[in-house]
Amino acid sequence: MTGFPVLPFLLLVCASLARASVSGQRNNVHNDPLVVETTSGLVRGFSRTILDKEVHIFYGIPFAKPPIGPLRFRKPLPIESWHGVLNATVLPNSCYQERYEYFPGFPGEEMWNPNTNISEDCLYLNIWVPEKFRLRHKGSEAPNNGDKNGLPLLVWIYGGGFMSGTATLDVYDADIMAATSNVIIASMQYRVGAFGFLYLNKHFTNSEEAPGNMGLWDQALALRWLRDNAAAFGGDPELITIFGESAGGSSVSLHLISPVTRGLVRRGILQSGTLNAPWSYMTGEKANEVARILVDDCGCNSTMLQENPARVMACMRSVDAKTISVQQWNSYWGILGFPSAPTIDGIFLPKHPLDLLREADFKDTEILIGNNENEVAATVILATVTREGERWWGGRAEKKEGVKKKTLVSGWSARCTPCRIKIQTTPRRKLVKKQETGGGEVHRAKNLNPAGLDLPKLDASCAPLKTESHRETHENTPHSIVETTSP
Repeated sequence: MTGFPVLPFLLLVCASLARASVSGQRNNVHNDPLVVETTSGLVRGFSRTILDKEVHIFYGIPFAKPPIGPLRFRKPLPIESWHGVLNATVLPNSCYQERYEYFPGFPGEEMWNPNTNISEDCLYLNIWVPEKFRLRHKGSEAPNNGDKNGLPLLVWIYGGGFMSGTATLDVYDADIMAATSNVIIASMQYRVGAFGFLYLNKHFTNSEEAPGNMGLWDQALALRWLRDNAAAFGGDPELITIFGESAGGSSVSLHLISPVTRGLVRRGILQSGTLNAPWSYMTGEKANEVARILVDDCGCNSTMLQENPARVMACMRSVDAKTISVQQWNSYWGILGFPSAPTIDGIFLPKHPLDLLREADFKDTEILIGNNENEVAATVILATVTREGERWWGGRAEKKEGVKKKTLVSGWSARCTPCRIKIQTTPRRKLVKKQETGGGEVHRAKNLNPAGLDLPKLDASCAPLKTESHRETHENTPHSIVETTSP
């Protein structure tokens, strides 16, 4: 008599129990109102009540592999699926950057410094969802809670001159907006400074090494993740609007025009930034020059780029993040002359921004465009020309930074002339004109309550700023004025 096959039987029983356990866990998870099934895995958020309305919040959802080790200075790679339920209840790391500490104790400066740990492991998303509209546990292919098209998504891209910034700042908390508006809001982290824009790719053949614009590739990957998972959170992937300020506004305009992201979204809100502003792009030659200086300042010998570029990159990956973060500022070439910016790389930014504008088709694009009045007045002008500013400055300009106060103040004053204002607003005008002639929609935003100081009170040469900044309406332009009031 043949014996009973005990081992195969036990293996079969164990497998059945495992499947039952997983099925039970999944059923329990699907009964949790704060768990959402994404294309990457399950995520659990938390609930917050705002003005008697419930908002479901998800912090720190990874959309890319951590760009550390061999992935430093490379394009982001999509995050691999995870097992179990990801705890999305804690604000994520901020991308590596220097803190601004010129005026210790000055809230106008400190409020913009990272409020979470700085790290190269920083590619995460935050999402705020109005509770009653949220799709639960049905995945990205499911219908949207009986809402035929789902909710619109607003995706925030922070500014900071492509050198700093973080989506975790208190001023970027979108819980009130989600509670009071019929929209889903998301924000992303992206690499800044040399970590996001180092450009040495011309020294390599068919390589992904230091291609420049890594920070923009971060943004693009985040947008694709949000599009693919919009329905899982109750949103409509066809109703995504990206909005940003300063470098964020520049990023928005670039995504609407770049061949890499063109068509990914078709609505953009630009605040004080466009891709063709003088500070928001850099030629490949300039970017390569800046990168070579950084290589030398980090002790990695840029002359080796000709014969052994791989050795140089290995050296740069061995340099600690703090050293890179500090040394990159050696290439700062004046006010708004940041050492990192979107680079004309032939791919993400294939041509000069003005050429891209001339060739772009804006027929199916909708843009809301404007600027923040007196944007840097409180943090720069006040801190350099008032008595309070003298105390905050504390002699640092002359003793530590080697910059004379009068030189700094006169530099800002000179830049407030009508000629300078025209130069700074021309990029926005050109973008609006192109949008108009292309048949797209143009809207202009006007904030009734300035957030900063009244510049004409500080310096008479700034007096034309207010009148000059509002001469942007074109005849026959299908535009509307959206008036908002600051709190």
